[in-house]
Amino acid sequence: MDEAQAISTVVSWIRSTGMDYPTEGLEAERFEVGWCVYAPVAVDDSDPFAFLELPVGQTLFLVGDSGRVKLVSSSTPPRTAQDEFVFEELAARPAAPGSEAAAFMTQFELAFRDAAAGGPPVFREFHHVPPDDDAEATAAEAARLIDPIVRELARLGPPGWEQLTAEFSVTVSAEVAQLRFWVGEGSGLVPVPRAIAELVRRQRQVAARMPAGPWWRLLLAVADTGETSVEYDYGDEPFPDDQLLAAGHYRNDLDAYPRPRVPVWLAGYAAGPGAQGRSPRRAAFASDDTEFAVAASGVPPLDDLWTRWAVLSAVFAGLGSEWGPRIHPGYAWFEDDHRSGSTLYVLPGGRAVLSGGRWNSPLLEAAYNGGRPLPDLYTGAPAWVTDPVLNTRTRNGLLSFCFWWTGDRWFRGPTHTTGELTSPLPPVRSAEETVHAMAAEAGSTAACRHLLDAAGRREATVEDVIAVLEARPGTDVFAAADQLSLAGLLEP
Repeated sequence: MDEAQAISTVVSWIRSTGMDYPTEGLEAERFEVGWCVYAPVAVDDSDPFAFLELPVGQTLFLVGDSGRVKLVSSSTPPRTAQDEFVFEELAARPAAPGSEAAAFMTQFELAFRDAAAGGPPVFREFHHVPPDDDAEATAAEAARLIDPIVRELARLGPPGWEQLTAEFSVTVSAEVAQLRFWVGEGSGLVPVPRAIAELVRRQRQVAARMPAGPWWRLLLAVADTGETSVEYDYGDEPFPDDQLLAAGHYRNDLDAYPRPRVPVWLAGYAAGPGAQGRSPRRAAFASDDTEFAVAASGVPPLDDLWTRWAVLSAVFAGLGSEWGPRIHPGYAWFEDDHRSGSTLYVLPGGRAVLSGGRWNSPLLEAAYNGGRPLPDLYTGAPAWVTDPVLNTRTRNGLLSFCFWWTGDRWFRGPTHTTGELTSPLPPVRSAEETVHAMAAEAGSTAACRHLLDAAGRREATVEDVIAVLEARPGTDVFAAADQLSLAGLLEP
């Protein structure tokens, strides 16, 4: 196929589909297996506002020598789009024995078979699946609708702006938008008019027809040269607090657009406190089932757990670290850097509650996306196991374990949750684990072990703390000692 034939093929395709796209003045550029056909854009370099006329996410046509036409957006790197198209063309061609295409497909298949060596096969048959033309057209339309959004946003900027970022968080019943412009070293926020929000909603409705479904956040970054970055956020990571809508709006959105899978954090947030909350009233009515409590293993005795937590907290507080466990009046707290965490509340009368959540909990995944019930954490729990002493993950349906200490041992509900403790707990499962973690931060294993032993006898001193931290300059001995004092482990 030559250049003229490629352009003629695209013109015929445009007219047959009724697509709103120029059919005059098209240009074509050759690549490995076909042509890239597009409508060129003329820009007046002398006009400082010419950027507003640049198309964003412009539609391009890839035309194979086979005659196949594929729509792609210019917001996708050209080399990426072309490489994918090359593979599709080679895969679709009847490969003559001994040809380069046949060799390519043979090697491709062998790579998959090698990956499964020593195990079950990863596939039964190998064949090319042709692209979904409807999905491609939808993606192209969604990309095209970014263009007017960027144009209108750009008009809101101050003179001489260099970059803008726009973040839209949208459901069927609410939205929030944040638009920021950069000029030199400074930046400022600009209100987003309702008319632009309507354009964004229209784009989302089209994007909802794509296989991934409607995005929840649309992130745009635009330079004054017209270079644009577009990102659809489907909630793989929790949204920033200022971009998080009320839980009811996500429930409305899921009713309007059911999804095969919802990120666990968002499913829990949408479920709200009703999913796992345990109010005093609810606990009181359930307290007669305490005989169903299960004696738990895998959790250190309360005194050991509290002591290890406290000495580790002392080290992190003394180093001025924002991470690491902490002791507060009446309870211990920990959050790791992967959104898992726990709390340990110590109550009068030799009672305690240890609860928290594992970020990637298989129990919660099975409940929110697999049709299984939420883990049974409370059956058998006494009436004093209530919201005030439970980890705040109960508010968002993300609690994956709960243990309570009464008498001389830990108990739990019927769901086996000891495996949930690995990441939500600080390194306190054994004395050696705690000493190793302390020494990794402070340096002296002997001094760390001595502090842990002294704290276990409730005889730790400020001198013991100094011995642990003295090798690290700039430490706050008083902050460290205060952690032990709050825990009741510092000698008077």
